[in-house]
Formats: sequence, C-alpha cells, structure tokens
Amino acid sequence: MMQLATIFFAIVSVCPNVQLQTEPPLNLTEYTRATWYVQRQQPNGYQKPSNLFCVAATYDITNKTSVPFYSGKVISVYNYANYNKTNGVNLNNSTILCARQANQNEPEKLLVAPCFLPNLLAGPYWVLAAGPTSDNYDWAVVIGGEPSVRVTNKTCTTKLSGINNSGLWIFSRKPIICPSLLENIYGLLHSRGISTEYLLDVQQEGCKYNGAFIKN
Repeated sequence: MMQLATIFFAIVSVCPNVQLQTEPPLNLTEYTRATWYVQRQQPNGYQKPSNLFCVAATYDITNKTSVPFYSGKVISVYNYANYNKTNGVNLNNSTILCARQANQNEPEKLLVAPCFLPNLLAGPYWVLAAGPTSDNYDWAVVIGGEPSVRVTNKTCTTKLSGINNSGLWIFSRKPIICPSLLENIYGLLHSRGISTEYLLDVQQEGCKYNGAFIKN
C-alpha cells in the first residue's frame, strides 16, 4: 500500500506542460506595439516585492541590438520599476535586455537575457496567452518556462527564486486593468493548471513613469 501511495504521489506531483498562445499564433508585431504595464506577478530572483511599483515593460523590434552567435530576430526589452514606493527610485533604466525568437515557428517562446549573453544562457520567457484578438492585444500572460512547482493537486507554477525558469506576469496595455478582465485572466490560468497563489499586486495608481521608455 505504501508503495502505491508513493507512486501516486509521484504522478500527481509532476507538472504537465503549459498550454501557450499558439492558436492563433502570437503576433509579435502587435505584442511589441505598445508598452505593457504589469498588474500581478510572482516574486522571483530579480524582482522582489519591494520592486513591484510602477512596473512596465516595453519591447522594440529594431536593428540596434544583437546577440553573440545568433542571427535571428532580436527584440530590445526596456524594463522599468520603482523601488519601495510609487514614483520612488527608478530601477533598470539603463539596462536593455534582448529577447530572441529562437524558433520562427514558435513566436510565443522567447528567450531573454542581457544582450551580451548567448541564447544558451538566456531564460525562457513564454507568452501563455494574449487577447482579445491577434491584431489587438489588450492583455497578456507571460510565464518563465514550464511550471515545475506543484501548488495544489490541480495547479502548478514556476519557481519563486533564481533568474531563469522563474516568474509569472499578468500584463495590461492600460496602467490599471479592469477588475472583471483580471478575474477572467485568473480563470484562464486556473483552467490551464497554473496557480495564482503567489501572484502579488503591482502598484500602478499615481505612477508617473519618469525616465521610462513608453510606447503608446
């Protein structure tokens, strides 16, 4: 009986592969059109709760950045956040990261790292879902690779520490998301077996985004 219980626990503890934005395929042009404002996110190795103020991410497809040993599409990533309070000390203003589309057939599976690092050292940054339509994204959910942490018997998430293979983010084009839309996104995550247990609120009320690269 003990052996059967151990086998059962091992089976239910394995997290299934996450379902990503593939039908329809992710439209990278639309995804990078304007700035995203983070509404909820999990803490990870490089974003602590004290950094979750006025968090924004802007993606830009240009020829200004390159990655060693890689000739594919590179997207410049401009992250912004305030430390410890709304409109506090600016974080990440001078650092530009590089997102790489390693496989043209999988635009939803981006890799992200400092631009000087090769793809081998970049971390997964996958678009789990975006909507409402592929030519007009108002919201998106990004996950740091395959879920590996079992939270309940029905849900998993990514790890809460480290740089790569961690993180879960809910994005909105507007600084403050509609509550009903946020509720629907939570429902979508639960339906795909992703836990929302560790998602924290990101303060956007009253943010001025001083010094941020914002695309409207």
